[in-house]
Amino acid sequence: MPPFRVFFSALLMSVMVACSRSPSGTPAQDSHAVDGGRVVGRYDGGVITEEQLRDESSKLVSPLREQFESPAGQREFVRSMIDKRLLAQEARRRGLDGTPEIQRQVQALEERLIIQALLAAEERGAPAPTETEQRAWYEGHKADFAQPERLRLGRVFAAVPPGATPAQRTQARNRVERLAKQLQAGTPLAKVAAQGDGPERAQGGELSVLARGQWRGEPAVERAAFALSKPGEVSPVVAEPGGFSVLQLLERRPARVPPYEEIRGEVETRMLPGRKRKHFEDLLTRLRQAASVEVDVQPHP
Repeated sequence: MPPFRVFFSALLMSVMVACSRSPSGTPAQDSHAVDGGRVVGRYDGGVITEEQLRDESSKLVSPLREQFESPAGQREFVRSMIDKRLLAQEARRRGLDGTPEIQRQVQALEERLIIQALLAAEERGAPAPTETEQRAWYEGHKADFAQPERLRLGRVFAAVPPGATPAQRTQARNRVERLAKQLQAGTPLAKVAAQGDGPERAQGGELSVLARGQWRGEPAVERAAFALSKPGEVSPVVAEPGGFSVLQLLERRPARVPPYEEIRGEVETRMLPGRKRKHFEDLLTRLRQAASVEVDVQPHP
């Protein structure tokens, strides 16, 4: 089956598909225009407009959307839209739209869509937390914002090839030791790291700011790092899986809890889900009370 027809079959079975950007360009088929824009397809009983084409194709997932971006692809897509409408017309002609099962599914879909619209409106209407509420929430959740002690480090690395001989490993270790002496003598980290083999060379020898437990399963490196106490201090040579390295302490950041002023935006962001949930629960409570809801489920005999 051609790929366009494979997609069309899936399109007919789908109720909802992922939303994305609309494709670029539209097929040049008809110069007439209606309220929905230029007409790009006609059939006995209706038309397909440029706006409808954009709207329908924007719902495609990325791989399918790209498939229909070319003029030929868009022409085929318009044909599939017309085919879909013709099939719907035929189903209505046969009275299938009035069957109990179809009506049940239409009602279920309508309920789902209007509930989604209601929840979106309620979410937009949920009041933002006040400054006092945010500060109170922060005080009750300080532990959630605690930052462990972290180190800002430099690294110089000498790689050894896979299956390296003892002589090659010794050569790499000696090379790192010579580079370490340059660091100890005050040579800038970036200049020394440029002579090494590690990816940190691109950042002037600097690693990410790391806390305990963030060392990708390299406990020896972590131990060497946290043994450093003063900025500028250089570690002994550390054996790593792919070679040898030395670390230089650039900054030691003690464990701390950021003050409210520093993370005010994050506090508000973290509060929002709970406030929206409470807003929704309050709405349900009001609706239930107004409707005098009763539930009477009897156990089966």
